[in-house]
Amino acid sequence: MTTSYEEAKAVAHDGDDAAREALAGQPDLAPELLYYLAEDVVPAVRLAVASNSATPMHADLLLARDKDESVRTAVAGKLADLAATNSPQESTRLREMANEALMLLAKDQAVRIRQILSETLQEVADAPSELIRRLAWDVESIVATPVLKYSPVLDDKDLIEIIIAKPSDGAVSAVSGRDGVSGDVSDAIVESNDVEAIALLLGNESAQIREETLDRVIEEAEKIDIWHIPLAMRPKLPSKAAVKIARVVADDVLKRMQERKDLPDEITSAVRDVVLKRLGDGFAVRAEHHAGAESRTGGMHPDQSHVFDRAASEWAAGTLDEGTLLRELAHGDMEFAKAIIAVMADVPYRTVDQVRETRSIKGAVALSWRAGLSAKAAEVVQEKLAGIESRRVMRARGRGYPMSDNDMIQQIDFIRRL
Repeated sequence: MTTSYEEAKAVAHDGDDAAREALAGQPDLAPELLYYLAEDVVPAVRLAVASNSATPMHADLLLARDKDESVRTAVAGKLADLAATNSPQESTRLREMANEALMLLAKDQAVRIRQILSETLQEVADAPSELIRRLAWDVESIVATPVLKYSPVLDDKDLIEIIIAKPSDGAVSAVSGRDGVSGDVSDAIVESNDVEAIALLLGNESAQIREETLDRVIEEAEKIDIWHIPLAMRPKLPSKAAVKIARVVADDVLKRMQERKDLPDEITSAVRDVVLKRLGDGFAVRAEHHAGAESRTGGMHPDQSHVFDRAASEWAAGTLDEGTLLRELAHGDMEFAKAIIAVMADVPYRTVDQVRETRSIKGAVALSWRAGLSAKAAEVVQEKLAGIESRRVMRARGRGYPMSDNDMIQQIDFIRRL
């Protein structure tokens, strides 16, 4: 049934709450009546106006200041969607009003409202630049991260300023994950000394990293484990850098680096020379494993220390592999299996224990990856080591892992701090 203008006007002025709320949701209601209802005393009526795509922009600007958070949230979602589509039919004045309302909402005290704006506009190339910069500087990482990681509006100058200031937790890491990080931005990330952000940068295949910057990272890498894998697996490594990396990374990572098929012959040959030099010196290898074992066995029960020493010795002798681990998980000694994973992944024994005790699915996947296991073997580790039900196991994607390298680097860093 069609409501006449006079009938609608009467309801807007004198109807009960339910009638006014229903009226406010009508898509063909006259703009002046929607504006009138935008000042209704009942929040549900104003919420209906805020959710109505026919509401005039000057009413939305009014509602962006509404005292009710649900009303402001509805306006934020609607205006962000509108900005994402950026209709060319919009007049300059309407666009200015919409941007004014969005800027108000970007300063809103409610984090959820600011988050809606950031998530909706994160990849919009012609989103208002002032708005995107405001969101990028937000102190809440849940707000800042989407635009820091994806927004094409932010230029290198913006990103470098944010890297230096670090306005939110994880701001530098978010920039590290951007597609096509420039050499200047990479320099700033390394200058920040943010260990996790640098690990993510190294794992970002699209990031440009100058050779001198990479050299600086390599110089510090020996004592920062989470850099080893992304360094060793970084594409298009200069020959000089590849040799330096081969000299500092852990043995298990070195083995993985040697097995890469994408390196030019001259780099593969240079890495092989380093492998032969390092692993050919039996005393050096055993000393390295002994020192590593001491740092990884603290707080163990004597029986656990014994199995760890056994695993470390077998690893140094080259007799441990994925098959050994899978056999122990299926039929053997769980303590020895845990020790094998700790040695292969180069993590403390207690870290493996934590994954088992907390039944961490992602932790088990990340440990398997760091240990150099196949993605299918990681499924077994989840079930047997972490006690995960079969239906909850994260399955391999073909031959690949179900998590990204960057996510697994972060997970390893997280569980090592438990």
